[in-house]
Amino acid sequence: MSKLQSRINTWIFDLDNTLYSADSGIFQQVHDLMGKYVSSYLNISIDEAKKIQRSYYKEHGTTLRGMMDNHGVNPDHFLAEVHKLDYSIVGPNHQLNKELKKLSGRKIIYTNANMQHALSVLDRLELSNFFDEIFDIKMANYVPKPEIKPYEEIIKKYNLNPNSSAMFDDIAKNLVPAKNVGFTSIWIDAGYENFSDDIKSSKKFLDFTTTNLHLFLEKVNKGNI
Repeated sequence: MSKLQSRINTWIFDLDNTLYSADSGIFQQVHDLMGKYVSSYLNISIDEAKKIQRSYYKEHGTTLRGMMDNHGVNPDHFLAEVHKLDYSIVGPNHQLNKELKKLSGRKIIYTNANMQHALSVLDRLELSNFFDEIFDIKMANYVPKPEIKPYEEIIKKYNLNPNSSAMFDDIAKNLVPAKNVGFTSIWIDAGYENFSDDIKSSKKFLDFTTTNLHLFLEKVNKGNI
């Protein structure tokens, strides 16, 4: 049994751009729908809406949180509208699924998206009913990563031992609070630049970095990590 396999009994995974490739196009669809929603809700141009969208994402963790705090938007309506997506462009990674199923212990999804989006993506990935728990943005009381409160809530809700829990995310700064609560942190460098991320100041909080989740888990399962 590997070093990680021997001490980790709970595996926490981000969803988007983590369990499927960042170049799938799903996030771009969400981004475009958010821009249209902000434009319509605030009665402003798409260009202005995109500026607000970016600033809220950076300052509040999610565009939704910024729209809630500054404009009183209904979060459930916002999430329903911006997740009217063409999920057919996402498909399973059979090699990754094989390695995920070899991991011993609980597997949890922790996403800033809503439950329906998570279920739709997992269905396309052929991972429906695989994860033991899904912790979505509504369960986090719409407080997004990297705010530390929902990380503490996950520990409490699922009775986790942080020292035997590992978290994977494609956004490095989301792993800073993960490390601070005691999780082993694994950053998936998806090869794209996220303008809201702060990789430089987050690096000291990252236990592992990988560009390929499937290969990383393969090493874990073989006892090489």
